[in-house]
This record gives sequence, structure tokens and C-alpha cells, in this order.
Amino acid sequence: MSKYMQKIEDIRTNYRYKKDEVFKRMKVTTFVQLVLQVAEVEVLEYDASREASREASRYGNSARSTRSTRDAELERLDTANGHGDSPALTEGDFGAPHPSDTPRSTLQSVIRGVGELDLDEEEQGDRTPFPSDDPVECPYLLLDIRDTDEYQQSHIITALNYPAAMLSRTCNNETKELLAFKNKPGKIVVIYDEDERIAARAAATFVERGYENLFMLSGGLKVAAQKFPSGLITGTLPPSCRPTQVTKKKAPTEIQMATKSRFTVDDIEKINQNLQDCLVPSDSGSRLSRSSTKASTSHSQASNMTARSSASAKTESPWK
Repeated sequence: MSKYMQKIEDIRTNYRYKKDEVFKRMKVTTFVQLVLQVAEVEVLEYDASREASREASRYGNSARSTRSTRDAELERLDTANGHGDSPALTEGDFGAPHPSDTPRSTLQSVIRGVGELDLDEEEQGDRTPFPSDDPVECPYLLLDIRDTDEYQQSHIITALNYPAAMLSRTCNNETKELLAFKNKPGKIVVIYDEDERIAARAAATFVERGYENLFMLSGGLKVAAQKFPSGLITGTLPPSCRPTQVTKKKAPTEIQMATKSRFTVDDIEKINQNLQDCLVPSDSGSRLSRSSTKASTSHSQASNMTARSSASAKTESPWK
């Protein structure tokens, strides 16, 4: 009963549920699972691009080797037949000493039958670009609707700043990111603030303006910091989002501004570990022990009742 009351108190403290909510909510753990899925896709895309780069480089090296072997064979045949350079050709017609070093083949190569080769185009085709730093097309748009100063101090990684005051504008109140995600299949918009004080009104406004794929992050930054103390948030948390015991024991530390815009491998590992701690109850062992104890107790009670009934049956049977 005490744990049930503790859960009720946690809901009253960290969440602001209302009966007439017109928007949808998303748990922090659900959002984190989405983040992990996007990170997994990014890793697969990176591996595929890297493999394609290796294949293209391998093919380019093979093509250059074939071209060098062909040119060497032509020079050998030319020397064996006793054909020198044509006196009709001037020194400038020969170009660079080796045909493969010039952007285009020389006139001498054309006369020999090699033809005109655009070496620049081939070499450009060999250079497959390294996978860029741009993330894979993300299925979610995360918006921090607090003021810009609060956003720059701390926010959830990958979040963009969209102050709630922009909703009161009569025009130009939608960014290009919002327009790109509005009611698009496979896309969602997630907004949050510090503790649901302004996010609920902002979410209702978005829904009234036609956003059907919008969610509010339940609990906001405060619950996100409680459940995922490392890896999810960048910067220095505001005092209301810090653990109570830390706030009492330690003096205010120097504020470090939020600088991360993408998750690192270390962040993903920390988030995954915190997610496992959230999904697996801390008292699961005690629950199992209690259930096994209850089962053994009920089994012993049943066996005792059976023994008692058999004994009573023996004593109540007529004497023969």
C-alpha cells in the first residue's frame, strides 16, 4: 500500500494530468526507445556507406592499375618497332611525361590508338565521400519550448529551440522544421518544457492548429533527468531538475552551457543502461521471493487441510 501511495505522490509531483486534454502524451522511456532505434539505423547506414566506399576504392585502384599496364605495354611495343616520336609533333604536344599524369590524354596517345580519356572524371568517381556528419533522416522532431536562455543552458540532445512565445505570433509562427513534419506519415513532433507548466497549453494550441502527430513529453525535463541522469541531457540542469540530495549537500557549481547536438556512442550506452534500469523493477527479486513464499505457504496450507480432513474422516467413521 505504501508503494502505491508513493506512486500516486510521484504522479502528483511530476505530472499535471487533466481530464480534458486534447493532445497525446509520450513517456520518456518510449521516447528513449525511439532514440535508440534511430541510433541503430545510423550505425547500419554508416557501415553500408563505409563498405560502399571501400568497394569503390578497390575498383578505382584496379582501373588505374589496368591503365598503367596498358600504357607500359604500348611504350614497349613502340620501342621494339623502332618508332620514335613523330618530328611533326612539337614538345608542347607531348604534354606531361606520363599520360596518366595529365587530365586529358596527349595527342601522341590519340595517334597510338589509346583515344581521349578524361582522367579527372574517373578519379572523381573513385573518391567516394566519407559518410557525412548529417544524421539519418530522423522520424521525430523534438522541440524545447522554453526560453532561449534556458535552452542554451541545458536541453535534451537533438532538441531544437522553439520558444512558446512564438505561438502567439499572428504570422511566421511555424518554422521550416515544423512544416516539414506536420502530419507527415512516419513523422512525429515531440515538445517538452521543464515540468509541464507551459507545455500542456502549447500542445493544446498545436492541436487546435491542425497538428495531429504531436506529442507532449510527460514530466518534461525534470522526469527525463530523474530517469536518465546521464547520456540524454547536455548542459547544466536547472535547480528544480536536480536531485534533492545533491542540491542540499553541494554548493551551486559552475554552469556549463549545452553544446551537444547529436548523441555519441558513449551517450547511447549510458541511455541504454538507464533504460534497462527503468524497465526492470528494482524490487523484482523481492517480488519473486514473495511470490515463491506465498506459493509455498499456500501449498503447505493446502496439504495441512488435506491431512486434517483425512484425519477427521478417520475419526468420524463408524466403529467396525
